Amino acid sequence: MTPVYLQRGALHSALGADLCAANAALRSGRRPAASTVLLHELQEPRHYLTVAGEQSPDEHFDRLIHETLGDDTSALADCLLIVASTSLDIDELEALAAQHGGFRPEHSTSLDLIAERLRARFAFADAFTLNTACTSAANGLLYGARLLAAGRYRRALVLAFETPSAIAQQGFGALGLVSPSGEYRPFHPQRDGLLLGEAYAAALLSLEPGPAPLARLLGGFSACDTSSLTNTREDGSHIEWVMREALRSAGVSAEQIGLVKPHGTATGANDSAESNGVRLLFGEALPALCVLKPWLGHTLGACGLAETLLLVENLKHLPACDYAAEALLPLSAEPLAIGEDSLLLANFFGFGGNNASLVLQRCAEDAP
Repeated sequence: MTPVYLQRGALHSALGADLCAANAALRSGRRPAASTVLLHELQEPRHYLTVAGEQSPDEHFDRLIHETLGDDTSALADCLLIVASTSLDIDELEALAAQHGGFRPEHSTSLDLIAERLRARFAFADAFTLNTACTSAANGLLYGARLLAAGRYRRALVLAFETPSAIAQQGFGALGLVSPSGEYRPFHPQRDGLLLGEAYAAALLSLEPGPAPLARLLGGFSACDTSSLTNTREDGSHIEWVMREALRSAGVSAEQIGLVKPHGTATGANDSAESNGVRLLFGEALPALCVLKPWLGHTLGACGLAETLLLVENLKHLPACDYAAEALLPLSAEPLAIGEDSLLLANFFGFGGNNASLVLQRCAEDAP
């Protein structure tokens, strides 16, 4: 794969109103306060991590684009827009249904409509959309890199988001995947599920480094495990293959990886499959590992970008795990400081068996 640079990034999440605030919160060990959602079937509350404030999704999109591109957004004829999400238009449909006393067919819109509105407003060269469950944003980065390497565009802006949605909240709750305890503990033997989270993220990709790039995307791979309609193989074989193919695309070996960022949903089947896959790939010589979802919530379609930005910005300040001695994988009981030239493997394994891995490297502070 032809490497691409993540030039700049923006993040609005429960951890902070922007990427700088999220970095500060992560480094201080300050976890976000959760709101609650009532599960209708069980009549029980569940935690949910929301972005503070009253901004609409459109206002978040405008902020993301300006924070990522800077004040001058007038010359985007060479820039592709990729919008990645699982939210689609669910929040908009819910608002229309509430306003009109029920859903009507003419209310239906699509993620494509959101992308087209942004393309027209900012005059992007084109706009594509992706919804591949939890791998949406990771696949957005991979497709953006592929299109840049093919010479189709000079730049690509990947915009990923996940908005609060009653359908998602109630659906995950009905499947028994949302933590009753409110403790988000990936790879804990007694893990009891995930916490959903809201997030909006963006990153600008290009083949040239620019003035101060964040990181290089060296390689990656994505594929669907068709052995099940919902999960991936719990023996970890498909996950191991995806990670190995990601490494091959980057031209590196497992021994060169300095840190793995697991997907780590804290659900039974997914954590087991990833644990098995990681051990198949690395054997007993596992690199450092760090989970990030307890700090953001599971941001679904946005996690591939939200977690990537948080990862590459905080290699010297990655959080410890307070249950490391019990975890299925050797998570660190102490805060991690990873060399900024280390090779990183970031995993995103989605509902429905779409699995993706990215190989990244933080750019040096004095990069040209």
